[in-house]
Parts: sequence; C-alpha cells; structure tokens
Amino acid sequence: MRKIIKRILCTLIALTAANASAQEENMRRSYIDLADRAYKMQQATHTFPGRRMTASDNPLPLPSAGLPSDFDVQYEWEGELYGIDEFNERTHSNALLILKSGKIVTEIYRNGSEPETQFISWSTAKSFTSTMVGLAIEDGYIGSVEDDLTDYLPSLIGSAYEGVSIKHALQMASGVGWDESSYDFDDLSKPLAYQWENSIIRHRYRFIEGANRLIKETEPGLKFNYSTMESSILGWLVENASAQRLANDMEERLWHQAGMEFDAVWLLDGPSEIGREMAGGMLAASLRDFGRYGLLMLNKGKAGERQVISENWIEEATTPDSAAVDYGALYDDYPLGYGYQWWLFADGRFEAQGLFGQLIYIAPDEDVVIVKLSAWPEGVVEEMEFESYVFFEAVINALEDF
Repeated sequence: MRKIIKRILCTLIALTAANASAQEENMRRSYIDLADRAYKMQQATHTFPGRRMTASDNPLPLPSAGLPSDFDVQYEWEGELYGIDEFNERTHSNALLILKSGKIVTEIYRNGSEPETQFISWSTAKSFTSTMVGLAIEDGYIGSVEDDLTDYLPSLIGSAYEGVSIKHALQMASGVGWDESSYDFDDLSKPLAYQWENSIIRHRYRFIEGANRLIKETEPGLKFNYSTMESSILGWLVENASAQRLANDMEERLWHQAGMEFDAVWLLDGPSEIGREMAGGMLAASLRDFGRYGLLMLNKGKAGERQVISENWIEEATTPDSAAVDYGALYDDYPLGYGYQWWLFADGRFEAQGLFGQLIYIAPDEDVVIVKLSAWPEGVVEEMEFESYVFFEAVINALEDF
C-alpha cells in the first residue's frame, strides 16, 4: 500500500510540475500578444528569468533643466500640428525622456509606469552588447574587431560563421543567411520565430545554438542583413573572452562605471542556472538609465569626468565604413546607415532602436538625448518611427536657445 501511495504522490508531483511549466511557457508565449502590451513592456522581469545588475553607489546626476512646467513642442505631421501629449498618445509612448546638456527637460511616465520601472528594451540591447565588445577589447580579452569570431568561439568552427570577423558581426554583414523581415512569431519557418519558440519560450536550448544550422549566403562584408543571431553571438563572444557572465561583466564595467541609478535585468534564454543573457534584445532597465547610456555615447564615452570607454570606440561604432552599411544602403527607401549595432543618420546623429518602438536618439552637435519607450501595435511601424523623428527634430529646434 505504501508503494502505491508513493507512486501516486510522485505522479501528482510530476503532473503539478508539468502543469506549472506549461503555464510558464504560455505566459512567455503570450508576452508579445497585443493585449495589454503597454503593461507587458513594463513587466518583462515577471515573465522571463533574468540576471540582475545592481545600481551604482554613485549615480550620475540628472538635474532639471529648469524649463517651465508647461513646456511643449509643436510639430507638424501630415498637415496637422501636435504637441508632446498628442505625440505620446499617437505613437503609444510608455515613457519619454528629453535631455539637453545632461539635464532633464521633460520626463513623462504613462500607463502606470514610474521612474523605477524596468522597461524591456528589445533590440536597443544590441547597442549595449556592442559597447561590451568595445570594453572587452580595451580590457585585453579580445585583440581586435578584425579577429575572427572562431578565435574566441571554437564551437563555430565548421559553421557558416567560420571566416566571419567580429566587425562583420557588429555591422550585421556576416554573409550568413537569416530572415528577420517580419516579426510574426507564429511562423516557425522563420529562424527568429523558431529560435524564440524553442529557446526563449520552451527553454529547449540556448538561442545561439541555432547558429550552427545557418548557411552561408554571401561573402562577409558585402551585404547588410539584420540578424538578432549576430548580436546574440557577440554576447556569447564577450562571455567567452572575459570568462564571466555577460550581466556580471556589464555590471562591473558599464552599469556601475556609467553611474546608473537603478538595478537592471538581463533576461535569459533559459532557466537562471543555465540560461544565457539574451544579448540580441532583452535588457530591462529604467527610463533614466537608458538616458544615461545615451549621454555616455553623446559625451564620447565619458560619464561625468570618468572615461568609461574610449572616444575612439565611440567614433568607430557610430561610423559606417563600408558600402554595405552606408547611408541609404540598408533597405530600399530607408535613409539610415549602420555602425556597430547602432543606426546612423547622415547628419551625425545616431540611435539604438528596438522592436515595438524603443528608441534612444542621440544628437551630438545639439547636445540632446531623447529616449522614447513605446508599445507599438506591431513590431515595426514605419509611420510611427518617422513621426518620432519629426518630433525629435522639433524638440531639438525648440531647445536651441537653452
């Protein structure tokens, strides 16, 4: 009788665990659904496992610019004039931060968010990963961007990434086949959706393990091809080269050094004991700290008086140095260029850009950083992207005399 009872108990425990696992999978799978998207963009740390990076003991000050409380910006879009509140409503903002000369002009939280809210960054995380590559080079863990990925990642020997340099991966010009032309995560014939389902949702294996299944399409350096796999490999590169978890390395070398005010979380592609930081798009952090990162880039690698990363790296990372990534060469009728995981404008401005409208926009000549965290109805909405750029230009013009 005791043996029977024990078997029944073991079965019940197994069923309970299976049901809990299925519920967690369904919660992760439904995360990108449109329902409650604005709220979900603020709650990623409740849905996905993650590794925490603690705040700096000495946060970089962000004083008020002292503009009137009723400061507004008028911009024209499709023949109509709109202000800040209308912009936020029209383009589904969750939060908006405008910095001029390192001071807060406007800080707006919407949809229940607040200063300590950890917003998911999606692909704006790629730009942080790029900076971690630069820091790994400065620390001597990596020799140069001209080195092959396989010098540090021998698991890629024999794959389509053999012969691909770190620089090619930074510029999304590896020549390796990857289709990220849509963000329909139900279409498992697409590599991103397939990896998302099996790695991020079901935790069957790590995201980067799919790299060995990809095929070579062109020679490296000839063509831009946006690939979250590329960014994930770069995170793996930093991890292998530094012999540290990416979050631990970034906490020490970037988060604390740049004076971040709040904790942040790198979300993982598996359970916390074995999952890797999803370096291609799942860093969760506060609005102000995204702004501080923008200031670090605007100020050529300095946070206050501290040189966190070299000016030379910032210059390299934000310059398109080949025909494949030059302005207007990325897509038909799309004016931007590409650097080391940064989107570049011909006037010298640049940005980190993420799915569903996450933007860190940096205008060095005008000393302005704008962070817009959104919950767009689709992954990519060009009308909202370009309306945002018109609004950003209006902001910069309005701040000329301040």
